[in-house]
Amino acid sequence: MSTRTRFRSRAALLLALLAQAGCVTNPPPRETSAQLETSLDARVPELLARYRIASVSVALIDNGKLVLERAYGEQSVGVPATTATLFNLASLTKPVSAEVLLRLISSGQLSLDEPMAALWTDPDVASDPRLAQLTLRTALSHQTGLPNWRGQSPNGKLAFTFTPGTAYGYSGEGYNYAARYAERKSGADFEELARRLVFRRLGMNNTSFTYRDWMRGRLAVPLDERGHWAQPQTEAPGQPNAANNLITTAGDYALFVASVMRGESLNRQLAAERLQPVRGPQPARACELAAKEACPRKSSVVFGWNRLDFEDGPVFMHTGSNGRAGGERTLAWFDPGRRRGIVILTSGTEGERLYREIAWIMDPGSRLARYLGSH
Repeated sequence: MSTRTRFRSRAALLLALLAQAGCVTNPPPRETSAQLETSLDARVPELLARYRIASVSVALIDNGKLVLERAYGEQSVGVPATTATLFNLASLTKPVSAEVLLRLISSGQLSLDEPMAALWTDPDVASDPRLAQLTLRTALSHQTGLPNWRGQSPNGKLAFTFTPGTAYGYSGEGYNYAARYAERKSGADFEELARRLVFRRLGMNNTSFTYRDWMRGRLAVPLDERGHWAQPQTEAPGQPNAANNLITTAGDYALFVASVMRGESLNRQLAAERLQPVRGPQPARACELAAKEACPRKSSVVFGWNRLDFEDGPVFMHTGSNGRAGGERTLAWFDPGRRRGIVILTSGTEGERLYREIAWIMDPGSRLARYLGSH
């Protein structure tokens, strides 16, 4: 072996060891779509069996475009999952609802800071003067002071837990409050607004907030923690939930993520603001990882997403989780610097463990894959 060859071998070994230790921040060269398909095909079926997940569908965005869709497992008993299989997004619904509201704001039909009480007041809080401080900004920033769900209150009614704008509190009710306000301001049903402003424009033909006849025979049925088949959850027609239970495919959601990454349909000012940390209180930062180098320098909330600031730039992420029997666990993220994004939709209670492993397969060595894999 020549001196030059020995040097190259030692250098390669050193880089591999540094990467394993977390000291090299740049991910390895990207696999081609064909290589990635081979890796997924070889590993995902075994992971589904290990975690008792019925099915998973994944999509990859590269160079700002959807380049790969794959599905694995069983959609229902004896029915193979395909890329047309429909998954419940759980809280991964919120980025879509935020986008609908932001596009209305960008076109001048709504305002971030106009009090919502002028057009919409939930009867449960009608006598509380703090409702005058509810705005779209507080809703999209999770600063409404409303609980995640009203059913969490002792009497099952909506009530403030703090004055709007004074603290952070993750709230699905805040998103639904914003959607009801948008309906009254625009004169259109929220789902129709979503179809007009997002779904039709992006070709998201397999996406709906509520149940449709075309979903029949396509819904992913989840497995519970004992490996028993549960029931897919959908919202009744005419009752869209702006914070939960959007039904879609991994490919459709990837089209949406790519559009957000490109900043489409927003004016320049709002496109820039929507990826910056929101004003006011943020959630307490917590990163108690054994591998500290995997932690982001800072984490914050932006309109519709969570922002994780790593040494070489931000990554935007959101997850979804339904806690009922069976349930769903979903993940999406995008990295504007690399123009890359990932969507992983699972049908099962252990889906979080599954999507962490698939994230590494799909984007090995990336900042977010390391972060997820360190939990």
